[in-house]
Amino acid sequence: MLVAQLAPPVILRSGLIDAKSLEARQAQAQGEWVADRMILLDNQIYQGQVGFQVLMPLRLMGSNRHVLVNRGWIRGTGDRHQQPHVITAGGVQTISGLIQQRTPRVGSVGKDARDGIIWSEVTPEGFSAWSGLRLQPLVLYQTSSAQDGLVRDWPHPGSGADRNRGYAIQWFAFAMMAVIFWGYYFVRGQIRQGIEND
Repeated sequence: MLVAQLAPPVILRSGLIDAKSLEARQAQAQGEWVADRMILLDNQIYQGQVGFQVLMPLRLMGSNRHVLVNRGWIRGTGDRHQQPHVITAGGVQTISGLIQQRTPRVGSVGKDARDGIIWSEVTPEGFSAWSGLRLQPLVLYQTSSAQDGLVRDWPHPGSGADRNRGYAIQWFAFAMMAVIFWGYYFVRGQIRQGIEND
């Protein structure tokens, strides 16, 4: 993960990239928002408040290819029929972010886990089929700042599954050490007892 963080950012253009091999890498894209294709990722909690993550395609400069950007978190209105107002800048934008293959799945809502523009999971393939847009095969989690009121407080790469694997290895090592020490002292005690009995 450290290598991915230190590597120069991937520049997203019209040519397709391999998102799997570039997972968690920094990337940069330049283009214009396609605001009428916005969707909201459902059931997103931030600091105890219920809201959504805002996903919107960015049309890449000089291309008819797009990249789907997770722009950040916004608080819900309390009424699923009243969508939150998302501020979207016009003109060419330069967006930096982290490459992910998709969004995590949350509790299903409605048919096919979708209720209008409120979705419970987003894949580039599913979004492309719905929107009719040609996409890079990834979701770019925006890290660059913008005057849009959205919260971009993403988990650090390596803070999820990698960290859990690290804990598992650590506890396994502790267990093995305990077994070795127990075996050593057990055998030592048996030898000592045998000497005393003689």
